[in-house]
Amino acid sequence: MAKEFIQLPSRDSLGTINLNRSVFSTIATNVIDETENVQLFEGSKPFKGGVQTRIEDNQLWLTVPVRIQYNTNVTDICASLQNQIFESISYMTDYKPESIEIEVVGFLF
Repeated sequence: MAKEFIQLPSRDSLGTINLNRSVFSTIATNVIDETENVQLFEGSKPFKGGVQTRIEDNQLWLTVPVRIQYNTNVTDICASLQNQIFESISYMTDYKPESIEIEVVGFLF
């Protein structure tokens, strides 16, 4: 069943930490904003846009639709972006996502 948050394992008996899925979307959006030649795809109302997060059984899946500059190496940029998002989420939340999918939905001219 899909949930709105991830519960991190407790290191002590003082309590638990729950992270909302918007935390992960915000981190991924910040990484994209800092990356050259890449822009997050923001669709209009009938079309989905932005970072999509799914949480099931305390595991996180991210789908990131982007547009990439037309004269760049798409494979290298997608691999770098995927790695940067993974490292940022791991560093900031101490949680490792199950999957990060980069979807190229268009090009920037």
